Amino acid sequence: MPRLLSILKDRNRKFQINENSLKEYFSSTVSASFIGRMARKVGLKQRKSRFNPVSFVTSIIVQTGSGAKFTITSIGARYAALSGQSMESKPFHNKIKKPAITQLMGMLLKRYAEFLSAKFAQPKHGSLLLNILREHGLAVEDIEVVDGSYWHVNDKLEDIFPGCRTAAKGDELPDSYDEQGNAVSKEPKNAQIGMQTVFSLVTGMFKAVTFTSGTADEREVVNADKQHPVLKIMDAGYVSYALLELIHKAGSYFMLLGKCNMTGKITACFLKGKSLTNFIDKDLKEPLLRAYRPHDILDMDVILNNGLQVRVLRVWSNNKGTVSYLITDIPRQCFPAQYAVLIQKLRWSIELLFKCLKSRVNLRGVNTSYLTIVYTVAQASLIAAIIKYLIYLYLDEKHRYYISMYKVFVNCDPWWDEYCVNLFKLNIRALKQNFKMIRTIANQYRKSQTSNTRKEEFKSFEAVIEFLAKAPIKTTIEANFSYA
Repeated sequence: MPRLLSILKDRNRKFQINENSLKEYFSSTVSASFIGRMARKVGLKQRKSRFNPVSFVTSIIVQTGSGAKFTITSIGARYAALSGQSMESKPFHNKIKKPAITQLMGMLLKRYAEFLSAKFAQPKHGSLLLNILREHGLAVEDIEVVDGSYWHVNDKLEDIFPGCRTAAKGDELPDSYDEQGNAVSKEPKNAQIGMQTVFSLVTGMFKAVTFTSGTADEREVVNADKQHPVLKIMDAGYVSYALLELIHKAGSYFMLLGKCNMTGKITACFLKGKSLTNFIDKDLKEPLLRAYRPHDILDMDVILNNGLQVRVLRVWSNNKGTVSYLITDIPRQCFPAQYAVLIQKLRWSIELLFKCLKSRVNLRGVNTSYLTIVYTVAQASLIAAIIKYLIYLYLDEKHRYYISMYKVFVNCDPWWDEYCVNLFKLNIRALKQNFKMIRTIANQYRKSQTSNTRKEEFKSFEAVIEFLAKAPIKTTIEANFSYA
């Protein structure tokens, strides 16, 4: 059983931080020498000078991961404190807007992402979930949740990042009125950046990120690799019959929320294992299909307009107060309907990631018109997120502490600055002291006990996995004859 964090309990006071385990988690990521080599490679440091690229990079990442207000001036102050070298505001601004620093941050982010994927490919929940799917016949390497997160940037970047919606109001045009006599306003400027994210439920962290404008079609960044079959979980914004066919032909699986007006010819329909012949050859838009026993799950085989045959689950949505459709190609013999519908609930994990990113890693960054700074800050924010996630993993996986990832993200100010400095120096003894400091405030990170109501409604990752593990494993013949 996981131990609850409490400094009042003897077992937690006796908890020993092993330096070897710290090396396993943190010594193979990014070192000061690696940052120095990459800085010279991208041209950030071209000649002998007092400029310290390690302190420069550390100051940016520390600032993105802290709760302090994010400004160029604040980064400059951190750099001066770390390097012992003060730099005037204008030269510092010129340095941080260079494309070389953006390129360097990209290299560091890739290094961290590859380290996380290679070394921590299967944390306990992700490993269990993957094994459950494989036991039920889904030969996949990962479970990917695909979604996008958006935030506004400086209006001067509108041409590069046009936004799709804003609550801002434009300036009123002088002496201009509409037919009702109301003042006419200009169309407000709206610059919005999107972060299209592929989140791995196996590693528990993002595995790919693509930055787009707010108006970009998020479906265009979804790909399918025949060499690496996965299960993709998406929301209704990714409904594209051509995309589903691409994923299916690549040997992968999909589960996504369908649109309420979707169409398709029903070729088979089951309710609790019994065939309903009345709906065969009907269209999904059939009103009776939505009205018939709405609180029960209808499990249907449907031919879409492009000829692709999929499985459609009609389910009741408590939030909407009506029925919704789930589209999947997960075979019926792998998961019966009541189990298959829960796979879509796993999509919520990416929303928790977005919450963490926007709460305490300054993903929205600084209000600047320089595109290079926007990308630098966004990449630094993702690096800060991985560092905090590794800390969470170390406590949760290595020492089986029942803690909340979100609380680790937001309650890190007492130790974050010093921790990052020691991390890039690869000072394991100092990191050990940092973890002792974290232990003294351990109660701040305790995960709230999941209520019975939340478990019954499958509103936790653990509850869904626990229920999926109970799904019967049947042969194809048994499945065809005994249940839908």
